[in-house]
Amino acid sequence: QAILAQAPKRLARPHRQSTQWRPEMLDALRPLWHGQRSGTGGERAAPAAANLSADDARRPAVQNVRAEDYPTPEKYLEGAEIPTYYQFQSNLVTDEDLKPGMVRNLEVDKRLTLPTRTHIRFLVTAQDVLHSFSIPSLGMKTDATPGRINRINTFIQREGVFYGQCSELCGTLHGFMPIVIEAVSPETYAAHARKWYKE
Repeated sequence: QAILAQAPKRLARPHRQSTQWRPEMLDALRPLWHGQRSGTGGERAAPAAANLSADDARRPAVQNVRAEDYPTPEKYLEGAEIPTYYQFQSNLVTDEDLKPGMVRNLEVDKRLTLPTRTHIRFLVTAQDVLHSFSIPSLGMKTDATPGRINRINTFIQREGVFYGQCSELCGTLHGFMPIVIEAVSPETYAAHARKWYKE
C-alpha cells in the first residue's frame, strides 16, 4: 500500500506557470521599426534597422551618359564597311511550283540552313502583327511580337529537315507561313556560309 500511494507523487509533473503575453514585451523591439524620438524637438528619428546595412556606402555614383560621349573608332571614320547581317525572305512554295518530294503547304523556296552540334540562339521579333515562331520537331516555340525581342536557344543533334509554321492567329494568310530549317554538318555549313560571309 505504501508503494502504491507514492507512485502518483513520482509521476506527477511540476506545474509550470504560463507566461501571459503583454504589450510591454515589444517595447524593446519597437525602436527598430518605428524609430525613436529625439530629445530636442520631439522629431522621430530614423529607424534603427535602416542603419544596419552599409549598402549606401558601397553604391557607385550614377551619371548620365550619351552616345556622343564615346569616340567613333577610326576604322569607321576612314570609310570601313560596317558589318551587316545576311538576310533573305522565305516564301511558301505554291501548288503550281511543287516538285516530287516536297510537302504541300510546308515547303519554302529558301530554307534556313543551320549547323548541327552547335549552340544556336534565335532573336525573334515581328514587323506587323503578332506571330509565333514554332518548330515542334525541335521543341521550339516563341512569340514574335512587334517592338519586342524574344530569345530562344537550340542545339540540333542530328542532320535533317525540320518543318514548322506560324502558331499565332495573325491574319488571312496565317495558314500559309511555313518555317523550314535544314540542319547540316558544321563542315557543310562552313562551306555554305562562305558564299555570304567574309572569312
